[in-house]
Amino acid sequence: MTSLPQRFLAALLLCAALFLVPGTARAKTAQRTPAGNPTLVLHTPAGERTIPAVDLSFVYFERIYYHKGAPRSEEATGERLDVEDRRRECRCVRLDDWSKLKFSKTRQIEIDYPPDGFVARLRVTLIDGRMREVRADSLFGAYDSFPPHFAARVDGELREFPLILPEKGSWPEERLVRLLLKRPPKPRGRP
Repeated sequence: MTSLPQRFLAALLLCAALFLVPGTARAKTAQRTPAGNPTLVLHTPAGERTIPAVDLSFVYFERIYYHKGAPRSEEATGERLDVEDRRRECRCVRLDDWSKLKFSKTRQIEIDYPPDGFVARLRVTLIDGRMREVRADSLFGAYDSFPPHFAARVDGELREFPLILPEKGSWPEERLVRLLLKRPPKPRGRP
């Protein structure tokens, strides 16, 4: 008859073997996109590159004005105006009228960069098939503050993709051209 510590040790080794073997097989496979996370399509000089994105968000800046008291020696009116641009992120595209197009209700977003212009155009396709085209300068905070853009963690690094260029700038060589947010459901049928 085996003793209790030997049975415990045998059970522990069996559990370790069951958990370690599948874990090593999973570590060798390519990184898959977790459910609910989008896929980015980037245009590079070498061609298009499709990669999973983690923590995709739309970044906009909200300008806030603070009226503060100031000594008359600094300001004749006795009041100072401070301006702060706060970075905001959401899983939506925030329009100038404060309405939004949620990522959860969007199938894909295509981005077109005009070669001679400085404002990108977004073509948003909703899940129900409706399509909406907006210019990046009609997004929230486009003129008041810093320009809006998309941000995502790609290959473990936070990347930001501009939608509006500064006055004397050019589009980056690697540009975000499409966000695949929802895939159509798989057809039902026999396996």
